[in-house]
Amino acid sequence: MSRIYLSPSILEPGLRGEAFDLDFETAKKLVRVLRLTPGETFVAFDGMGGEWECALVEVESERKHLRARATVIAEREVPAAGRLHLMVAQAIPKGDKMEFVLQKGTELGVAEFWPFEAERSVPRLLGDDDGERATLRAERWRRIVAGAASQCGRSQVPIIHAIGDFGTAVSSGTAQGRCFMLDEKPDTPGLREVLAQAPLFAPDAAPDDVARIMLLIGPEGGWGEREREWAERYGAESVGLGRLVLRTETAALAAAAILQWEAGDLG
Repeated sequence: MSRIYLSPSILEPGLRGEAFDLDFETAKKLVRVLRLTPGETFVAFDGMGGEWECALVEVESERKHLRARATVIAEREVPAAGRLHLMVAQAIPKGDKMEFVLQKGTELGVAEFWPFEAERSVPRLLGDDDGERATLRAERWRRIVAGAASQCGRSQVPIIHAIGDFGTAVSSGTAQGRCFMLDEKPDTPGLREVLAQAPLFAPDAAPDDVARIMLLIGPEGGWGEREREWAERYGAESVGLGRLVLRTETAALAAAAILQWEAGDLG
């Protein structure tokens, strides 16, 4: 059954038992792409953990006009959230690599993304002349994670925070829980070694305890020494990923998969 993200404001009339109007893009996907007709069903989710089975009840489709209405049939049971609240602070890479991280990170259960400009980042979006471009980029990223959540069956859409700087990212991570800074320096202890010495959960942790972890991922050019000093000052843990040298977009996903495995939500 097709899954579609709908904002709570669109779903609100349906939850009161009324038919509700679908926005144009949703109607276009259901009617013109998926070829659903009145009476056929789909799953709507609000990105905050709620899912409902819905049915199309009315379609008006002409070449330049499209209108569709739906109704809620029943609420769906949603699996309980995992034990890991994973955040990825990603130095914005060149090209469309950030979109790849967002898509695949959503599949791997990332709950929050913190895009930031590092000292050696090539894309610069925080200047006075680029404020509008940064806003448009963030809006596109939010659409990407909503689409990825729809495709992979997640009921919660990851949060995309406003583009910030390194200090904002590292301080947010260490304030909420553990913060791992991935570093390519050869003397950096491996993530597996660090987790063996200090696991995500204490031996006496309750089954419903949640570990809040942030991954700090640097840019293509690597971290600057000042950033390493800041991270150490804030209490971030520097970790490596072994002998393999990974690109920035690959490192984020590899580390996310390792942590999901450790938390028991993967494999």
